Amino acid sequence: MLEIIQIIALIQGLFLLSILLVKQESYKRVNFILLLGSIIAMLLNIVGDDDFNLFFSNANWYFFQSPLIITLFFLLIKYHHSKQDKFQNRDFLYFIPYVFFITLQIIDDVNGLGKNIWLMIGEILAGVTLLVYLGDTIYTIVKNKTERWMLFFIVPYAFLNLIDEVSFIVTSSHDNFSFLESYGIIGISAVLLYMILFKLVVSPTSVLPKADIKAYKTSSLTKSKAEAYKGEFLKLMDKEKLYINSNLTVNQVAQRMGIPRQYLSEVLNVYLKSNFQDYMNKYRAEEFVECLKDEKFKNYSIMGIANEVGFKSKSSFNTTFKRIYGVTPSEFKKTLASAI
Repeated sequence: MLEIIQIIALIQGLFLLSILLVKQESYKRVNFILLLGSIIAMLLNIVGDDDFNLFFSNANWYFFQSPLIITLFFLLIKYHHSKQDKFQNRDFLYFIPYVFFITLQIIDDVNGLGKNIWLMIGEILAGVTLLVYLGDTIYTIVKNKTERWMLFFIVPYAFLNLIDEVSFIVTSSHDNFSFLESYGIIGISAVLLYMILFKLVVSPTSVLPKADIKAYKTSSLTKSKAEAYKGEFLKLMDKEKLYINSNLTVNQVAQRMGIPRQYLSEVLNVYLKSNFQDYMNKYRAEEFVECLKDEKFKNYSIMGIANEVGFKSKSSFNTTFKRIYGVTPSEFKKTLASAI
């Protein structure tokens, strides 16, 4: 059964990596590299940890154990809420517990120190520091009220690592709860890979922030023309509500305005700080709120109204709405009803 979980996780992980690599130019570089590193470390841990190595018996790929995954994930969340576009050299210091842990593992393998007191103290210090990283990651997510779906991975992961660390302090061994390392850690990692893949499809910016586009290098679009096109686009959306068409494309809007597609994309990305789909969904969410106040839609279901304003997917609708208004559509509807 464990091997089946490992194979499924490996397949979906490789598929996830292929999607990320294809769209890498769309994301901030530092965030992309950290997520890529987290996924690769996770995959290598899933298929190659200790006694559960999928390819080699009695192998121990401890270079890819929890300390590396925890550190990369901690930095991923840290940079997700940071405006920094480049990795700061001082942040390499966060890898010290990981390097320390690996060094102790190598010393133990070479010299067979076993239950040497200094080895134990070193491992405990490294383990406690990593638990602090996990705690800080949970605090950051809760404080910023975003990416809370990640807690479904981080909280159980922190709990399992805490059990393993306490067990090591008491027994001087990491082998007390082998099922936690197998079905526990590997199972949770497999679920996380699926959740990241799902979120990249329905709400990419909840996983990776978009790359800032300073300017289109070869563009002939002047600022005055861009501002004029921006005004025309906003007027078109407000008056004709083209976004209600769930199949609307950027090409169709550009043709309607009589301008090249790349000009409209540049206006959206540079002057409106968004992409076409996100901007359409913003209009749709706002139109949904207006429809809730309209007696005409009194007998419509929530998803019925969402379809009317242009949403095709329930998951995309819920994700977009909560990102803009901070609550689910049903919660918003109840609040609106109680205010009347």
